[in-house]
Formats: sequence, C-alpha cells, structure tokens
Amino acid sequence: MDVDEALRRIIMAAGVVFVLGGAVLIFVDDPFPWGLTVIIAPGLLALLFAALTVRGRLQGEIVETVMPDPERPPDNERPGDEVDRMLYEMTVLRQGVQENREHLEERMERLGVAVIQDRRDCSPTEAERVLQSGEWTDDEDAAAFFQSETSAVDEAGFANALTGGRSDIDTFAYQFRAAVEELLRVGEIPAQELEFDSGPDSALGRVLQRLGLRSAGGDDEGDEGIQANWNTADSSIESFDTDEPFEDVSLHRTNRWLGVTAFALFAVGAGIVTYSPGLMMAGTVGVAYTIYGRITAVPATDQLTVERELETEDAEPGEEVEVLVTVTNESGSMLPDLRLVDAVPDSFIVTDGCPRLHTALRSGASATFSYKVRVERGEHQWPLLCVARDFSGGAERTSLITPEAELTVTPSLKVTNKVPVRAQTTMYSGDINTRQGGPGLEFHSVRDYQNGDPMNRINWKKLAQTGELATVDFRQEKAATVTLLFDTRQSSYVAAEPGEPHAVDHSVHAASDVFGALYDQGNLVGVAAFDTVPCWFSAGAGSEHLEKARMLFAQHPALSPAPPERQNVEGQYIDPMTHVLRRLQSNSQIFLFTPLADDYAMEVASRLDSQGHLVTVLSPDVTTDRSVGQRLTRAERTARVRHLRQRGIRVIDWDTDEQLRLSIDRAKARWA
Repeated sequence: MDVDEALRRIIMAAGVVFVLGGAVLIFVDDPFPWGLTVIIAPGLLALLFAALTVRGRLQGEIVETVMPDPERPPDNERPGDEVDRMLYEMTVLRQGVQENREHLEERMERLGVAVIQDRRDCSPTEAERVLQSGEWTDDEDAAAFFQSETSAVDEAGFANALTGGRSDIDTFAYQFRAAVEELLRVGEIPAQELEFDSGPDSALGRVLQRLGLRSAGGDDEGDEGIQANWNTADSSIESFDTDEPFEDVSLHRTNRWLGVTAFALFAVGAGIVTYSPGLMMAGTVGVAYTIYGRITAVPATDQLTVERELETEDAEPGEEVEVLVTVTNESGSMLPDLRLVDAVPDSFIVTDGCPRLHTALRSGASATFSYKVRVERGEHQWPLLCVARDFSGGAERTSLITPEAELTVTPSLKVTNKVPVRAQTTMYSGDINTRQGGPGLEFHSVRDYQNGDPMNRINWKKLAQTGELATVDFRQEKAATVTLLFDTRQSSYVAAEPGEPHAVDHSVHAASDVFGALYDQGNLVGVAAFDTVPCWFSAGAGSEHLEKARMLFAQHPALSPAPPERQNVEGQYIDPMTHVLRRLQSNSQIFLFTPLADDYAMEVASRLDSQGHLVTVLSPDVTTDRSVGQRLTRAERTARVRHLRQRGIRVIDWDTDEQLRLSIDRAKARWA
C-alpha cells in the first residue's frame, strides 16, 4: 500500500469518527464533559486533514481513461515539416539555433548547386562559384543567403540587431525564404504563390498547429498539438496490441470525490471548533457521498460478449467495408456507465458512421453500433475498448475485448497498365525482343539448314527455286528478370494531407499493378525492400509464385502501412541496402519505388545503375507547397528527378492525383 492510499484511509476513518462525534454533541446535555481542549483537538485535526486533501486534489487530477479518436485520419509526416519545425524553433522558441542553421544552410547549398548545374550545364565547382558570387539572381536577399559569414549583409544584420532592428536570426529566416522562392523561379519549378505569414490562419500557421508548435487559437503555450498515431498518443491506453480475447488493462479510482471529501472534513472540523452543529451536519452529507463512492461495487466487464460482423472478410486495399458491432451484457449485474470504442487499425479510414458508443446495459441487454472504413492491406483483428464505471463514477475498469472476426486485405495484382521492360533477358521466353535469331514471330534472317531444325522453319520457296535447304530464323522473345525494390525507410512514410495514403502505400498499390503486368508479360518478377527489416522474394514465375507475392504485399512487415519499429544500435550503422545487394542477380532489372524524399534514395538508384542494372524509378509525388519547408522539399525532389534523368536513369514522376497509367504514358513518350 502506498502512502497516498494509506493517507486516504486515515482521512476516511477520521471523517467517520468526526461524524459520530458530531452526532453525539448534538444530543448530549453537557457538550464539554472532558474539557474544551479535548473537543477542539479533533476539530483542528479535521481541518488539517482537509488541508492535506485539498493539497492532494490540487497536485493531482481526476484519473479517467482518455478515449482514442479513431474517426480522425492518421496524420503522417508531410515532406518539409522538419524544415518548418526548425524555422519555428529558431525564430520563435530561440532553440537549437546553431544546429538548425547549419542543417538548413547545408541543404540549401546542395539544392542551389543542383539548380545552377541544371540550368547552366556546368560543373559543381562552377555552380558553387556562381552561387557564392550572387550572379545567379537579382534578388539581394536571396543572393545574401549564400554569402560568406563576413559579408556586408551579415554585418548589416548584426548592426540592425544592435540598433533594435531585425535580429540576425530573423534576417537568416527572411533570407532563407527569399532564397527558396528564387531557386524555385530559377529552377522553373512550378509552385503556388505563398504569403510568408505565420498567423493562425496562414499556411505556415496551420503547419505549426499540426506540428504541435501552435494552438488553433494562435496561443503558443500549453498546447500539445496533434500527434501522428491516435491510438498511442491521444489515448491513455499505451497499446492496443493484444493476443488475448479479453485483457484487463486497468482498475483504478477516478479521484472524482476528493473535492467532496475535503469539503466534508473542513465542515466537520470547523463545526467542532466553532461548536456549530449545523455546519457539522452539512459535513456529514459530504462524508456520506465519499463513503458511497468508496463502497459501490466495481463494475466487471469479463462477462461482456462482443460480436463483430464484417461486410466481407476478404477485401482489396482501398475498398469500403461496413462493420457492425454488438455488445451483450451476460453478467448478473447492471453496467450503469459503459463506454465502447472500436480500436480501428491506424491504416483504416472511417468514412461513415461512428465506431464508438456510450450506453448503460442491464443484465442480458445488448447494444449495437456500425460504421464504414476504407481498408488497407494486411491481416487485421482489432480489439474493442471497454471502459465501465460504477454509479458514482468513483471506480473505473478498462478492458480490451477482441472478437474472433478477422479481416484479410490483399491486392489482386490485376493488370491495368502496360509496363515497359528494357531489353535485358534470361533463358525463359517472354515479351522482350532480342538480337538473337531463333523461334519467334518477327523475321530475323535466313541461314543454312542444320540437322534437327524444325520443319515449320524450312524455307520451302528457296528449296523449290535452288534445291538447297535453308532455315528461317525469327527474332527471339525472352523473359526479363525484374526486381520490384521498395524504399520503406522512415523518411518514405510521408503524405500530402491527413487521411491520404502515404508514399509507401502509393508505392505498394502501384507495385501490385506493375507486378501483375510484368508477370502477365511472361517476365520473372521478384520483390525486395531496403530498411532495417529485410525483405527479399526471389524472381520467379507460376501461379504459386503469384499467390506468394499477393500474400507478401499484404503481410510482410517491411511493406506494412505503418513504419516498423526501429531498433537502432548506438554507434553502429548498417546500410539498408546490404541484404538486397547480397542477393540481387547481376542481370536483374530494377523498378525502384521511392518518393525520393532524401538523397539516399537517389544514391541507391545511381549505385544500382553503375553496377550494370537497368533501373526505372517510379516515384509517387506527395510534396505540397503551402509552407516554405514544403516548397524547399518539392524543389529538392525535382532536383533529384532531374539528376537521375541526366544520368540516363528512367524516372516515372507519378502525380498521385492522377492515374498511374497517365504518368507511364508520358514517361514512355519521353523515352521514345
């Protein structure tokens, strides 16, 4: 038993004694048979206990389970959020100024060199010189950002700070924004007009609210913001992962009656000290409520039966599924306050209805609620969160009940696009034309007859004219070996808007289409992913191989809708591509699915290309341009796309607002 619990029991016992004492004082003729001091001492003691109770109430809080919010879509990180966060920390919080400034300067220098190289077709050294000299722009603020630390602009900024003008940090932020806008213009990167306003209704203000750095009303204090994962951040339940059909999470007192206890002790103590029977009787009311809150039965939820009916148990990603939940109280007692929330998986989006219910259930009664969700790949079996309270609300039991219903969501690997494959072949026949003669459809050459040549390839016309046997060769068609490679690092789990699929989801959806198309063309197709969770599925063919690929897209943790938990070993770095390079065949083509959110993804494509692999990058574009950080990230991604294309690497720049087929058609026209 802890100290607080012991103190509460002492206070309760003292309260009962004081109530009995007050009742005695009302009915006795001589209220002071033992002397005034003996009577006043319990009153003073009651006042002391009342003060301690008030202190405990002020220092503590009402302990009630915070319910999750499954209706709110998952709020994944946006490309550029980290830049906006750094600027806010520098300019408003005045934290991490040096580290954030160095990081932003390094990123801007890389982007500036890439843009100047692309526009002027010069070397990196020349591009850096142009950037430092300022001759690349007429905007003085943008040019000043890339000047050396001893430039006149910096000296002027320091002077302004001394004279009460703009500080050096504010000057840096202003020049940073100007440089980003000018690089967008010089690099001919399309973007909307942006007003650099940090008010609560501005684009930057909305970004800061989402990052948890500003409240919706513009107040920067006391707001924890919106976190990324509703079931672990917004709820007091640490985790909804359970393998048990029933799990008791917690049983606790809510401390809801502490204020009443303090009032009761104060009234009783003051009544004794002042010899006021009426005040003492008023305190007895509070004591009665406190005792009632302590002696009421704790509700039990182990006799609740939960049935979850699914519209279908085998769905495809993106399909809407209706869910009906029925809860029955099979215990012999009533549940006066029952709160139910279906812990919908994070990757699901509630599209209709409400996955929660607040009700009271008598013995044998049932309650139902229904909703619709847009499902995502995987095998899903999720619990129902039950929070039951007694009549007084003083005790609360939290449980997780998991029904037997299970939903399996797997891609169909349907063929909706004709995916181009380059002329790198294996011994298996397929759709790729080669330079070799042999069996096929397209004429290749005529050669002398050799023993064993099939009769259907003999040139009968030449035999009739010359009497010599000859064999016709056609252009052979062979299968390509293709590996679909996914970038599933943390930086790839970014989305444009709340509730929209993140880049990994877009990649897996596109890859399921690409896999089906390549398989249908007769190619050998495999799957791999690079991150801390190894993923390798060797290229192959056949119906069994196709079914295994479907299940891999749905179940492998490396392709999960949620990023896998990272286990970083301090002081140790493991290249995410290590396990892929060990198994990758030398003749395998690569379809790399990545949002190109950082330079590492670009380096992976370049490394594979330099090793002789034919690389095609399919990059879903989830960047936006409503804040300076988002605009910087969009410019960086555009620079990476241009760099890869300049190296001769094919890039399908996929605007996720359009169908993939349109982006593939535009890419094929460019390659032609």
